[in-house]
Amino acid sequence: MTRLTRRQAMVLGASALATSSLMMSTRAFAQATTLRVGHVLAPTHQFHLGFELAAKSIAEATGDRVKLEIFPSSQLGTERDMNVAIRTGGIDMLLASPGGASVHLKELAILDAPYLFRDNAHWEAVVYGEIGEDWNKRILDTAGVRIVGWFHRGTRHVISRSKPYDILAAIQGEKIRVADLPPYPQVFQGFGAVPTPIAFAEMYQALESGIVDGADVPLDTILSQKLFEVSKFVNLIAWSFAAPGPILISDTAWSQLSAEDQAALVAGIRQGSTFVTDAFTSGESDVKTQLTGLGMTLVEPTDIELWKDAAAKAIPTLAESWGGDAALYERIRDVK
Repeated sequence: MTRLTRRQAMVLGASALATSSLMMSTRAFAQATTLRVGHVLAPTHQFHLGFELAAKSIAEATGDRVKLEIFPSSQLGTERDMNVAIRTGGIDMLLASPGGASVHLKELAILDAPYLFRDNAHWEAVVYGEIGEDWNKRILDTAGVRIVGWFHRGTRHVISRSKPYDILAAIQGEKIRVADLPPYPQVFQGFGAVPTPIAFAEMYQALESGIVDGADVPLDTILSQKLFEVSKFVNLIAWSFAAPGPILISDTAWSQLSAEDQAALVAGIRQGSTFVTDAFTSGESDVKTQLTGLGMTLVEPTDIELWKDAAAKAIPTLAESWGGDAALYERIRDVK
């Protein structure tokens, strides 16, 4: 039997200790990856529930190496604040609106364009296809952020406090709360209203106090934000369908993950996205029933083609918000 000298034993012992320490350090680093995710909706909203589902899937797939810490209700700031913070290291991930994300890549603003998508298959073919892949490459180059998924954002209508908008003329001169981002002011200006930018968190108070006459919202938001308490009519103009919002992650946070964990993150977000899409698609009729039960009146405009024509006139102006390529609107509408 070969005997080790004292020096050889010390060298082997030190090597084993270093290897053990390295393994423990690597394991601890992997377990410590917690990603801070922000969004502006309430904890009861589909977006939050979709993120919770994604977080569970990601944690299970990675053996808890990657966790999502989700902050709803603008806890990490307004959407504008979060789009700045993701580039400066203040947050790791956020659910953005197309207009909000356009500060990173202008073309994303087109996803909010009026009457753009036919159905769910249409918008998914765009964002998960060649157009979406190109956007992901360019947003990384220009802003240092990545798109790891998309959430359906509902069908947008307009609610009103005191009168129905049963025809286009009824909205003329009405003060309508909109997000302070393209295309919301331009679309409602095209309808003949007075677009009034107000922060999402202040919308309830603006309706309650009469600062605005109405607000641009998806149906689910009327419920989750209890807007049925401060408005009477849901005017079903359906000017925006899906308008998918990108889920962004900073490249710094992404680079902390192994390739395996990156794939698990994307897969988990896609699972959450499917949940959100199903909730919006299958749940809309139920939401309408609930809103009616809460005292709201559903209004079907009798001249919806006039609304579409009015919105279409805004496209040349809106094209400036997505880089000036007005033909991109037609290319997306023609995707099969």
